[in-house]
Amino acid sequence: TSYMETGYDILFFWVARMIMMGLEFTGEAPFHTVYLHGLVRDEQGRKMSKTTGNVIDPLIVMDEFGTDALRFTLLVGSTPGNDTNVGVKKVESNRNFANKLWNAGRFVINAIDSLGDQRLETNLQSPVSNSLADQWIQAKLNKLIRNVERQFQNFQYGQAGQEIYEFIWSDFADWYVEIAKEQLKTVDGRRQTVETLASVFDSCLRLLHPFTPFVTEEIWGHLHSALRESPISSLSKDWPQALIAAKFPEPIEEESWEAKSIADFELIQEIVRSIRNLRAEKGIAPSKKLPATISAGDKLDLITNQISVIASLAGLDQSQISNLQSLKDKPEDSAALVVGSIEIYLPLAGMVDLANEKARLEKELKEAESHIQRLENLLNGDFANKAPAALVQKEKDKLAGYKDTAEKIKAQLK
Repeated sequence: TSYMETGYDILFFWVARMIMMGLEFTGEAPFHTVYLHGLVRDEQGRKMSKTTGNVIDPLIVMDEFGTDALRFTLLVGSTPGNDTNVGVKKVESNRNFANKLWNAGRFVINAIDSLGDQRLETNLQSPVSNSLADQWIQAKLNKLIRNVERQFQNFQYGQAGQEIYEFIWSDFADWYVEIAKEQLKTVDGRRQTVETLASVFDSCLRLLHPFTPFVTEEIWGHLHSALRESPISSLSKDWPQALIAAKFPEPIEEESWEAKSIADFELIQEIVRSIRNLRAEKGIAPSKKLPATISAGDKLDLITNQISVIASLAGLDQSQISNLQSLKDKPEDSAALVVGSIEIYLPLAGMVDLANEKARLEKELKEAESHIQRLENLLNGDFANKAPAALVQKEKDKLAGYKDTAEKIKAQLK
């Protein structure tokens, strides 16, 4: 027995007939699983036909945007059994993703080459512990591999491809690479950062290879060559000569450190996003470094350890950041941000419209209170008695977090 992949429109015309003929003449079904894909339609959802004149010639599209871009568009834009609307704009977007992959690969390979003649020096260095960002990207990768494995088993290829896309574009390229640029400036953490970059990027290419085999094979070849000539050549000692022959990443059981690393880094991300959003609202130039006062509460140690990351990503002047457990007096003429239990004050004298600032805080308070009301209604209903205890506790923790945020905002409004 085997698998059969075909369009749903010929299920009763051909697939059923093949099964019946197989049973009649051989006594066995020709396949045990039939995967039905949808029809490929144009951007407006119309079936492609020469009469309508809406047929997209794949050869022309591939010549303009690349084979991988078209292949990825068809794979990721589909849901089993549902039709797929395909337009040139979608293919162009995935061509941009291929370019993003090339740029990420160039950065990783340049980082490997930067170790250069430091082979002896780096080998003599005592091991450096992973940074929070190193731990976070590895934990996110482990989670991605588990998700992809589960989705492949359930034939959810489009969802698997979308998760791989988001991990590479956002988590790896937009966040980790930016932090790695800073970590590479320090001699102590350089080798560890390069190893993490190379290891994670290798896994990215292996995960993406079934979707975009040509570009991943080309980049992986350059990655392999760079590693063979580097002080960290041991990373690639068991690699085959071609990516197509390399093992696909295998899921491992979640370890205790993973959830904490993800939660801690997500808090740093929220802080950075909130500061970036405020800067955008006020039209503050990216080059302008801002001072800040942070009331970190029980997250004091975490914020202290990650202050350089926050400063570099959010455009703060690290020498003018005051990080405290609590504040007796709120700084005047400052914009106030609340991220969970953390308060951030940015002295934007002359740049802050106090009326608008009050309106913004009131909007955030209203949003927090709506979440509080929703969660209280949920926890006061049947959910608290019927749902698993761990899930109920998770919602209770969310409620406590929103209440804390609401209290912080109320204090600022006063």
